[in-house]
Amino acid sequence: MIKERYITHYVENAIKIVQTQVSSIRKKDIKKTSVRLYDGKCMGVAGALGDENEKDLLARAKESLKMEVPYPFSPGRSLEREEDIQSDLQRESELLEETEAILKALRETQPGFSFSQVFKQSTLETSIDNDLGLNLRSRRSFLNLTLVIKDKNSSNIMDAITGYAGRKFDKEGFLDLTNMICDAYTKRIEDFEDGYYPVVFIADDTTYLTKFYEALHGMLFGSGGSLFSGRLGEKLFSEEFTLYQSRKADDGFEGSFFDTEGSFNDGDIFPLIENGVLKAPFTDKKSAALFNLPHTGSAGGEYDGIPELGFPKFKIRESEKTAKELLGGKKGIFVLIASGGDFTPDGHFATPAQLAFLFDGERLIGRLPELNISSHLYEMFGNSFLGVSSNNFLDLENSKVTVMNMKAEKNV
Repeated sequence: MIKERYITHYVENAIKIVQTQVSSIRKKDIKKTSVRLYDGKCMGVAGALGDENEKDLLARAKESLKMEVPYPFSPGRSLEREEDIQSDLQRESELLEETEAILKALRETQPGFSFSQVFKQSTLETSIDNDLGLNLRSRRSFLNLTLVIKDKNSSNIMDAITGYAGRKFDKEGFLDLTNMICDAYTKRIEDFEDGYYPVVFIADDTTYLTKFYEALHGMLFGSGGSLFSGRLGEKLFSEEFTLYQSRKADDGFEGSFFDTEGSFNDGDIFPLIENGVLKAPFTDKKSAALFNLPHTGSAGGEYDGIPELGFPKFKIRESEKTAKELLGGKKGIFVLIASGGDFTPDGHFATPAQLAFLFDGERLIGRLPELNISSHLYEMFGNSFLGVSSNNFLDLENSKVTVMNMKAEKNV
């Protein structure tokens, strides 16, 4: 019988912001510990919050094993790796000082708007080890700043949004972004004509990627229920389109480099679609074995449960062109808020864009009317795909943009 421990420890400092003032300071410190037992055919699991006695967890795991929950997969073995990736503003006092400075600047530059939400610094430590020599440890710290923007003359709950996610905080860059959004919001562009335009999304926005989470799901793919089922090895998209499953900290992934089964990939990425060719759906050990698919290391699940297929972070390979170069001298539609849209089963996509701006590749020019944006999956990432920018928007970390031609119509 093989014993394995899986432990997560999450620590967070968060500054709550209400109407451009610091409202409160919140702390979290959550440790979760689990013990797993493998007998070659089944797995037994027991978990607890905090530092419960390992003997008690082991006894409970043995009882769980009697339930004979199938898990005929070999645990990781003879692997060691450790990482420690730090962020700025590790101390609460630093985070509070930076928040106060940001809000002071915004009260001066944007008196017509109020800002609310949260600025948090978080650290996640994850480890997995077992009797077979598996010993993996990951510690990653990140910063997340989200501000909901409200026009003081508006009756809306929110009118715009701004944010930052990463490790090296650039206060001046963030203020430049936020001021640009507010200034562009006040400049209405009324003479918009329906047609096909380069549409720009922040690359980490999942709005335009949701179909891939369904179509590349290993269980759905293997059972024949995916739009892509039976098409491994086929070229479905543009030569310029490569989609990775990524657990890289540099790609903004805040979890550990390994999944809940202790699996990881070279470079912490796995190409699911490469140069337009479908290479693999995302899989855990079960879905890979069940359908004879490549194992991509995408297990998730609760810390005290049997590992199951989770949802990875998608990353599109950047082009060699800047956002301005991708637009090719045209003005684009920069989508900041789009909710309520979806893909049909056969891949047609449509979404209202509640807030979009005219964009020249470097700056937001003015606010467009509410739009309806539409296309098809095979067009979006086929002939209409222009690429992901080589540069970050305003040089802010993790803010590359994706550009594709789509149909845009005024929402009347």
